[in-house]
Amino acid sequence: MNQNHSCKASLALLLSLAAGGAIAQEITVIKVTGDLSVDPQAAVWQTAPTTEVAVFPQQMTKPRLTKASVDKMTAQAVTNGNSIAWRVSWQDDAANLNVDVGRFSDAVALEFPLTEAAPFMGHRGGGKVQILYWKGLWQKDIDEGFQDVQDVHPNYWSDLYWFAEGKAPHRVPEDFKNPFSHQWFIAKQAGNPGAVFTREQPAQELVAAGWGTLTPQPKSVTSAKGVWKDGKWTVVFSRPLATDDPNDYQFKAGEKGQMAFAVWQGGEGNRGGRKHWSAWTTYQMP
Repeated sequence: MNQNHSCKASLALLLSLAAGGAIAQEITVIKVTGDLSVDPQAAVWQTAPTTEVAVFPQQMTKPRLTKASVDKMTAQAVTNGNSIAWRVSWQDDAANLNVDVGRFSDAVALEFPLTEAAPFMGHRGGGKVQILYWKGLWQKDIDEGFQDVQDVHPNYWSDLYWFAEGKAPHRVPEDFKNPFSHQWFIAKQAGNPGAVFTREQPAQELVAAGWGTLTPQPKSVTSAKGVWKDGKWTVVFSRPLATDDPNDYQFKAGEKGQMAFAVWQGGEGNRGGRKHWSAWTTYQMP
């Protein structure tokens, strides 16, 4: 698809969205009692209404996703008056978790507008959004331990890591308790938020105000959990309704708001801008 055709396709899609042809039904957030679990199989989700949301391949800017591998997902939401939890599900024939050259992780994100002018896609300035992002690789880091080179390449061997402890081949983080050994982990030394050996949550909070501005937040209050079963991913995000962080979206009782979704199918080469996205979807707080 050349750039001219892609622009025309994107314009046609935007016009159809504006006409309401692909706008999801409103998501109804229901009130429940007790603590909110991030367990995707928790009983509370049996009573929460389900809303179907259409998603489309990202073709507005490079790198584009030329072919869709999923066209819809479902969303549910509950609140106990202090916190809110969202459960999203989509079809995926295989769980793709570990990463390598040409190998990518499944992922999903929720987006909330921080300003009235915020678009659901960062194709123009004047708007700011918060994003809650879950990644399958991070879920595996928590469920099975940090995923190292040996987990992708079992025959991998390295006989020397300065200041590492134990026997080669060394594993991260078990054999790297000596702070001096971290000097050779360049991403970690540079403060890269993706270079985390002991992850507490498989989710990350980010803010963005246009192309190339996506920035991880230094403090996150979101917890999450994802489970793949019978050809489907189900992921739950949970966070407080209100916080004191100006870069956090604030949920208010009785109000109507907007949110958008994005899905990455790692097995189909989805990563970065090569994703599936939704338009703004309305939700109603109890």
